[in-house]
Amino acid sequence: MRDLLTNQLGLSTLLTLIYKLEDVELKQVELAGVQRREFEFPAFETIYTSGINEQIMPTAGRIKVDRSQPRNGRLAWVDVLLDVLVSAKVASKRMPIEKITTQDLIDKLGGVTSMTDLRNKLAALYPPSVVDAFFNQLGISSVDDFKSRPALFLEFIYQAPPPFDPNDPKNARNYKVNVCVQFQAEFKIGEPLQTAKLCRSILENEKDFVQNFDDGEINTPYAFVVIFADSAIVDGAFPNLTAAQIKTDIKSLFQAERMVAHFV
Repeated sequence: MRDLLTNQLGLSTLLTLIYKLEDVELKQVELAGVQRREFEFPAFETIYTSGINEQIMPTAGRIKVDRSQPRNGRLAWVDVLLDVLVSAKVASKRMPIEKITTQDLIDKLGGVTSMTDLRNKLAALYPPSVVDAFFNQLGISSVDDFKSRPALFLEFIYQAPPPFDPNDPKNARNYKVNVCVQFQAEFKIGEPLQTAKLCRSILENEKDFVQNFDDGEINTPYAFVVIFADSAIVDGAFPNLTAAQIKTDIKSLFQAERMVAHFV
């Protein structure tokens, strides 16, 4: 299991499936431990009902209905459920503001002589969509319109991020990674992808094992891995494709669905 997680799947791959790191950059990762493992884990779907019950006679009335029926919906299976703790060293990407400068926009542009000149000079500072919105929202149709509407150019100057120090306790993180493994013995693609997506959907709506996350956003609380039998993938299984090409295409397909396809 340790070899599968660290050497075959890769801890960084599993980590980035779950977490979208925005404020830090991964530098080092290692397996701190497997806190829980469960085989043939059932994922039961809860049926939720909401709506309004109305009556007209004998007196008008409305009743709001919110009802849940646990374990009454569809059932999906996780062959192996792992609660993994990953120890990481990260480098901060936060850049504190050093100062903010202000300047009259006309002075920043160096003066303007025509609408074409104005557009070209603004385009050197801003994306086209911002320039278009600038003209539309302010109703600018001439240079005089622009000059009659005072505007400031603000420049935010940031400090460089601090240098990475692996020994700084502030750069140490422990991330919880929930890994759901499903095995596919036969060479099928549609069915295992459907099964994995259904199971992930049920679990995401039933229980969220990931706690608060301060370094970015959570893509999904579960990293889904579908393991195929390597011997089932042979040259020509797909027309004009080698086994290596087929594996690459399958991995790309599952990666696009934020999952991992692996061959053993």
